[in-house]
This record gives sequence, C-alpha cells and structure tokens, in this order.
Amino acid sequence: MFSFRWRPVPARVATARGLIRDPDGRWLIVRPVGKRHWQLPGGRLERGEPPTAACRRELREELGVDLEPGRPLAVTWRPARRRSARFAFVFDMGTHDALEIRLQAAELSEWRWATPEEALPLLKPDMAAALTSGADQATAVYLEF
Repeated sequence: MFSFRWRPVPARVATARGLIRDPDGRWLIVRPVGKRHWQLPGGRLERGEPPTAACRRELREELGVDLEPGRPLAVTWRPARRRSARFAFVFDMGTHDALEIRLQAAELSEWRWATPEEALPLLKPDMAAALTSGADQATAVYLEF
C-alpha cells in the first residue's frame, strides 16, 4: 500500500520597489512598522499586476506620491528557505526635490533621505547588493541569492 505525504510547494512572492533620489543624490528610504531594517518604498505585486503598476500603486499608498517608474535598475531572486521564493524588481523613480510625503502609518514608521553610503548598511543585504550593482549602471542587473 502506498502512502503519500503532501508537501506544500513553496510560494513565490514578487515585490516592486522604487529608488527615489533627491538633487544631492540621496536615496529615500523607509522603515516598516516594528522592523529594525530600512528599505526602499514599495511592496508586493497583486495577482496579475505588472511590476511597474505595483511600484506606482505602492508608492501612492505608502508615501502619498504619484510617480511613474522609470527604467529597471535590478531584478533579484532569492530561493525558498523558510517561507517562499522571492523576486524583487527595483525601478529608478527619478530625482525629485520637493516631494510631499504622507506616510502610511499602518505600514511605515518613518522615512528619511540618506546618502548611498548611509543607506546601504541599513538595508537588507540582498537589496544593498542589488543597489550597489545596479543603481548607477546603464543597464539593469539580475542577481540570484
């Protein structure tokens, strides 16, 4: 007699994030509620939603700004470990000097402008690697972790 044990197939989660710069070259970073790390603004794609649309929607929801995503800076993939495999799309959101940020308090506790040197150690290692590789390149970078 056969006995089968069903194991769940690891889910795949995709996120879209935007790199917003100010005229001094600083990056806008945000801190999620209850977390120690900082991240670029953005979030999960909804079912059937393209990454550019998700990025624009998430920035509108989280920051109250309506920006058009520019060129992709990086795409990363991290295999499933404890939870799920993750894809992250990072888009160049351009340089802006007078954004009126209205933070979504339910998800984010604070935001700040940080130089790349200040921001990189505050970000998760895979995002820091993606930005180090792709933020100032002419083409997008694809990284696997």
